[in-house]
Amino acid sequence: MTIDDKEKIQKTLKPQKSNSQFSSKNQLGFKTNIIFLVFCLMMFGCSKGYPDLGCGYKIVGEGGYTTAIVDSQNTLMISEYILDYSIDSTFIIVAQSQPDSLPMMNFFYYSDNDRKEIAANKKVFRQYWIINKKENCIYSYDSVNQVAKYSNVHGPYNKNQYYDQRIRLNVPKKLKLENE
Repeated sequence: MTIDDKEKIQKTLKPQKSNSQFSSKNQLGFKTNIIFLVFCLMMFGCSKGYPDLGCGYKIVGEGGYTTAIVDSQNTLMISEYILDYSIDSTFIIVAQSQPDSLPMMNFFYYSDNDRKEIAANKKVFRQYWIINKKENCIYSYDSVNQVAKYSNVHGPYNKNQYYDQRIRLNVPKKLKLENE
């Protein structure tokens, strides 16, 4: 047995210093990562979210009858409640109803299927809107009716007015609402 062999044996037989400080740091980092992961899942992973409508337009809502359409700066373009919508590269067409015109909901949050079911109900009052995403959005205020207006947001219209405006604005025939 050489001296080197003896030293190797002594080193292996020596009790190793505890790395408890190192392992507790690892455990703390691991716990922090788990908490962060759970937080991210709660914030981003649990909701389906609303689709992007293009050109910065989106549907926002917290559930129930609180859906609305806003632009890229979160300016309200069409207020709650969006019954139905359809999009192409130029237009967003919308069927909308005021919350006081809707049937009472017995649940806090509705799914997309619930929205479609309500939209299919012909008894629900609806008005129609057309947003031209390619037009400049110029703000004006109608002081008589006390309503904010945007030059590229057309409506509200009843069904006949809506069809007339579709023709006037050259909305493609293939762009239709599901319950039109």
